Parts: sequence; C-alpha cells; structure tokens
Amino acid sequence: MYQQRRLYWVSFLRRKAMQFVVVGAGSIGLLIGSYLAQHQAEVTFWVRREEQAKRLRSGLVREPEKNTYEVRSTIHIEELPTDALWIIAVKYDALPVILSEISTLSVQPDLLFVQNGIGHLSLVKQYSLGHVSFATVEHGAGRINDRTVSHNGVGPITIAENERILSTIQWMAEIDPLNFPIATQKSSERLLFRKVLINCAINPLTALLQVKNGQLLENPHFYSLFHQLCDELLSNFEEYSDLLNYKDIEEVCRKTAHNQSSMLVDREKGRKMEIETILTAVLKEIERKGESAPFLQMLETMLLGINRSESSGC
Repeated sequence: MYQQRRLYWVSFLRRKAMQFVVVGAGSIGLLIGSYLAQHQAEVTFWVRREEQAKRLRSGLVREPEKNTYEVRSTIHIEELPTDALWIIAVKYDALPVILSEISTLSVQPDLLFVQNGIGHLSLVKQYSLGHVSFATVEHGAGRINDRTVSHNGVGPITIAENERILSTIQWMAEIDPLNFPIATQKSSERLLFRKVLINCAINPLTALLQVKNGQLLENPHFYSLFHQLCDELLSNFEEYSDLLNYKDIEEVCRKTAHNQSSMLVDREKGRKMEIETILTAVLKEIERKGESAPFLQMLETMLLGINRSESSGC
C-alpha cells in the first residue's frame, strides 16, 4: 500500500510540480524548504535582504548530509506565485509588516503559519487574507548561514485540518515520513496551545541557563527545574491531558537535544526574545482560569528583565 501511494505521487509530480513560497529564511523556513525542494517541489523564498536572496539562488544546503537543493528567492512580493501554498515562517514580531503586504495582493494565496506561540492566531484575523491554516513544528533546526541549515532533531509538523490544502498536506506527508513526518489536528487552537506549552517548558530554562535542550535532561539540577516547570504547566491545563503529558515534553526535549531553542538563539544574538507570545500568553490564560503559576511567572519576569537590559545596553 505504501509503495502504491509513493508511485501515485511520483506520477503526480511528473505531471505538475508542487509549488511553495517560504516566507522567511530562518532555521525553520530553511529546513522546510530543503525537504520540499529535495522532493522536486518548486520552492521560492521571500526574504528581506538581496544578499541572502543571491546566496539562496546558489543552492540551499542542509547538514549534516551537506546536500544542496535548488530553490528560487526574491525580495519582491510581486515575483511570488500566488497559486502556491505560502508557508509563513517569520517570527511573530515580523508578521504585521508581512501580512500588510500580503493583504494588498489582488489574488490571495493560501497561507500556512508556523510561528511559535499563540499570538498569531488572533493577529491574522485583523487582515484581509485568503484561506489560512496553522501548523506547529517539533523539529530541531539551526541556521548556520544565509543558505545553510542544520537538521538537529526529527519531530512532526502538525497541521490543522483544512480541506482547502488537503491535497498539498497529503503530498507533504508522503515525501519523507521518516525524516519529515506530517500529522494533522482538527483544532487550530488546541494544536497551537499544545505547542506553546511545550515551548514554555523548554525555551525559558534554556535561555536563562544558556544550554542546549538536551542539558535539561542530562544535568540533574537542570532536570529538577524542568520537571518542576512541567508539573506546574500540566496541572494548570489538565484539559489538554489527551494531547500532552510529561513524557511528550521530555520526548521533544530528547529529540532536539543538540538544538538551541529559538529563545536562547535570540538571547545570544542580542535580539528581542519571544516572551509575550509564549510565556505571557500562557500566564494570561492561567490567570483567566483563576489559577496561578509562580514558577513560570518568575521565569517571565527574569526574561523580560534580560530583554530590557540587553536592549538598553545596561
């Protein structure tokens, strides 16, 4: 059965190549683009800098295999195919500018959002867009340079069910189920909140301790903090027990052991960390329920302080 499905998609691809636009060439955008291009999809990156666009035109490299894949790239939105699926892989803070530009297009493309956090779920409703869907990414990935990405850990890309892009999702699910697994979830809200809880359990500690994900499991002192934080999160969101438990969070941490969380990367590069759309959003939901999370609250305060001191140079 599996071989029959693969033969079907090979035949389909010979008739018409799948088209994708990847908006943003950070670690996740580069990783997704590399797997799509590897399997003969036409991939076009929309980036901010012409320098990066030129480098991507010389080939997208994925490590550790060091294979190079042919992709297109541009800084001009008018050069992008609107009949492709657009995968929006920029950070939350960059979304308003991106969405403002997309909303001006005469033909609206289908959009798939892969941000961390949950703030973008309500943000997209403020713009006149076409069909939108949401996904979470549990891969470990690191951007090495403008055209090179390191695949540091395999995890699923889970996409909220959407009939509009069903055939595209099915194609993505078939191309490499071992290294690029695709799953689906009915509810966008539950899908994103499950991932934001995982982010809350891993990212703040790695950013504060300045360690890779795996150190949370390997160092007994860090593991104690990790376990305490997981317990606090899961006890506040028992309604998600059918989707997430401690073993699930630990498994994500293990699979991405050699990866630096996005929050840690931002801190090391002196960029603003994504705190509000991850920690603050979860704390607001806990407060709305009349509960408390003192450990998470403390982590948020510490990270906000680091953001402020590093941005002001103090």
